Amino acid sequence: MKQEKIRVYYGIFLSVFTCVLGVAFIAVALNILSQGNWQQGAYSREIVGKMLFPVSIPFYIWIAAIIAGFVLSLYYPLNKRNAPRIKESVTLKRLSSRLPQGSGEEYEADMRKIYVEKRSRIIVYCVCAAVCFAGGIASAVYLLNPSHFPQSASANDLMLKMLINVGLWVFVSLGGCIAVTLYEKYSMLREVTVLKHVISSNKGNPVIVADKPVNAVLAKIKQITSSIYFVWGVRGAVAVIAVTFIILGIFNEGMQSVFTKAINICSECIGLG
Repeated sequence: MKQEKIRVYYGIFLSVFTCVLGVAFIAVALNILSQGNWQQGAYSREIVGKMLFPVSIPFYIWIAAIIAGFVLSLYYPLNKRNAPRIKESVTLKRLSSRLPQGSGEEYEADMRKIYVEKRSRIIVYCVCAAVCFAGGIASAVYLLNPSHFPQSASANDLMLKMLINVGLWVFVSLGGCIAVTLYEKYSMLREVTVLKHVISSNKGNPVIVADKPVNAVLAKIKQITSSIYFVWGVRGAVAVIAVTFIILGIFNEGMQSVFTKAINICSECIGLG
């Protein structure tokens, strides 16, 4: 009990201290910006060092608190270890292999529920894959069209248009994948509940043995993709593509552009210039 209280008090202290320190750094940054125009050297080394010096003392205390927390975890180790959580897919596979034979309206209704859950997950997978594929095609069409990136346009306008045309698809695809993950979890949980009910209601009946037909094409594809030559071929192709794009970037003066932007960021924003 004493160990738990010490851990709770330490966690509260470190959390509050971290938030206060973050607010202090933000206040210092705003104070530096208010000293003058950032384009005229407000983020110079002298000004940044002078403004950050008062915050350096609590920053070192924060580092010491983190080290103290590490020592505390060694001195008061956690005795309770949570058991690893079994995934729903593993439970579903294990229960499906024990599915017994049965009869009656209740058994048929449960089997229909299992079929509906499996089919709904397949439909959701296909819809999500179609949305991601459409988003990838639309994004590639926009990015590969040179007319969308005229030399006369400003970088902010180009980034804003790209964010609208490409970022929207990325957001939709990411949201769809998250939704599919959540739906898959709860669908599997519902199917696990039905499977447990079927197994308990038909205990003692022989288990259904499903003879899975072997698809020669899929078996051949699996054999090819699992080959060591295929794996190294894919790695080699990725390496060749990477080197090709690096060379194209060098001849297109992309390396010089990135280098210049990095210098400007370090000099004007971070204050290392």
